[in-house]
Amino acid sequence: MTERTRRARRSEGAAVRGLFAGLLVASLLASGCATYTDRMQAATLAVQSGAYASSLDSLNKALRVDSEQELPRRWRGTDALTVLERGIVLQSLGRYAESSRDLSAAEQEIELLDLRRSGVDALGKYLYSDASGKYKAPASERLALNAINLLNYLAAGDLDGAAVEARRFQAAREFLGTQGVEAKGPASLGSYLSGYVFERLGEGDRALRYYEEALDGAGTLASLRAPVARLAPANAYRGPALEKLLAEGPAAAPGKAAMGEILVVTAVGRVPHKVPERMPIGAAVGLVGTILTDDLSILERSAFKVLVFPALQPVGSQLSSVGVAVDGENAPLELITDLGAAVTAEYEANKPQIIAAGLTRLLARAAIAEGARAAGNQGDNALGVLAALVTEAALVAADRPDTRSWTLLPGRVLATRIPVRPGDHVVEVAFGGAGAPPRQFDVTVAPGGFATIVVTEPR
Repeated sequence: MTERTRRARRSEGAAVRGLFAGLLVASLLASGCATYTDRMQAATLAVQSGAYASSLDSLNKALRVDSEQELPRRWRGTDALTVLERGIVLQSLGRYAESSRDLSAAEQEIELLDLRRSGVDALGKYLYSDASGKYKAPASERLALNAINLLNYLAAGDLDGAAVEARRFQAAREFLGTQGVEAKGPASLGSYLSGYVFERLGEGDRALRYYEEALDGAGTLASLRAPVARLAPANAYRGPALEKLLAEGPAAAPGKAAMGEILVVTAVGRVPHKVPERMPIGAAVGLVGTILTDDLSILERSAFKVLVFPALQPVGSQLSSVGVAVDGENAPLELITDLGAAVTAEYEANKPQIIAAGLTRLLARAAIAEGARAAGNQGDNALGVLAALVTEAALVAADRPDTRSWTLLPGRVLATRIPVRPGDHVVEVAFGGAGAPPRQFDVTVAPGGFATIVVTEPR
């Protein structure tokens, strides 16, 4: 063997070792990058155990602020979402004014993610390579934001503030309607609460319009029978859902004008959150159907024959049941909206397009890897294969799906409306299962007045 041949082989060996080292580094990078769900783990675990104060500390640290009295000085990509999470924790602690401030501030910083209309390439850029950019909320989260914030104003007895938030909810809903997007679960909750606000403000016709929307989205709501029967004689508006409810008759005779009312709303559990999930390429191609028209044959040579995409993972709740009693008498709670089901349905409807967006990224990776393979093959076939592997592994490491979502958004919202005599009353809210202690509230209701109790337990 000549000295020239030995030098060539040593050079090739060094190149192979370098390529293997690059492959190892790329693999470590791919497994070491923390997702949003990972970064929120300390805060969510604290919430799960009921340690809301500890969760606040974790969220403040993530926001780079000294306390929950502060908002970020300069908003980064995840800050708006983290402020939304903090707003839920503050509401859980009964700090309604601070929760409202957080939710309102975050609303100004987020954008709407139009999964239904966005092009696959644009969607792929956001879902895979733009995790540090401004957060874009899906329709379900965007409408839930105003509905959850309405609870803050009602709990504080601020009808004027609640009316402003109700109008913001309506504006957001109308905009989504112009885009052909529906989010009936959050919309039902917002309409139910908005109807209550305008009923209390004496705008009966507007209240009935909102109640129509709530009934249209949620079906029959027993807690609306008496209010609708009370409002109908003096207000002309009717819709199909209201007509049906009126035909069924009120649950009880309409109360006297001097009677007051207590509204109790409980928001419990959490919606599913996003996690990275692997799917074989074959299954992914079968799922997207005709969304992609690209030539997918290039994927046949890919060593990384899986697609990593943002998937929903359910969150189990520790609270098996919720009960409300007023002055020692049980009050019937009913489900106003299942936000967890709404988030899941929205995701499943858009899943083929989400997978298609991931495949476009996979195609780009495979094309670049093929280029590296061809360049390497000009010298040696083994080097070409390794060059392709290293290139593709490095791209996989940099191409992680965006798992940002409103992880502490309550999963279910239940309510009851209890007519009461004027005076002092005791409201008790108890939970079945482990963890959450019962809550007791002392309220005073004026003649013809109201009181609102809001209990949020996102666990």
